[in-house]
Amino acid sequence: MNKNCQLFYKRLRTLFPSIGFAEGKFLRDIKMQLRDYSIENPNAKYEDVVKFFGNPEDVYVDYIKNQEEGRIYLKFQLKKRIRNAIGFLVLIVLFLWITYFLIWWKGYDIFSNNIPNVKVTTIEEGE
Repeated sequence: MNKNCQLFYKRLRTLFPSIGFAEGKFLRDIKMQLRDYSIENPNAKYEDVVKFFGNPEDVYVDYIKNQEEGRIYLKFQLKKRIRNAIGFLVLIVLFLWITYFLIWWKGYDIFSNNIPNVKVTTIEEGE
């Protein structure tokens, strides 16, 4: 694949916020089409690639328009739930870590306060 086709593919791929199965299949098909185009036109400029395929932004918008509305909504809802679950887990781990640290510190304090103080007393004989 020539550099201009690779540039087109990279720009198109960066427009996708997340790549699931359907997006990966779509991008794989575009990549194959770009490879075939670069074989047929080895010296194609970026403008030629854009003229043949359209702007990467337009290709992305057309892809989104052809997707089912419910599918996109469910995908964003799933992403939001995963983000919330990860945040909740982080808070639980942080709470447990702080609790563990406080228990450890209290144990250390009790241990250090219960160590008997040893004093050496020397009695000297008087005259």
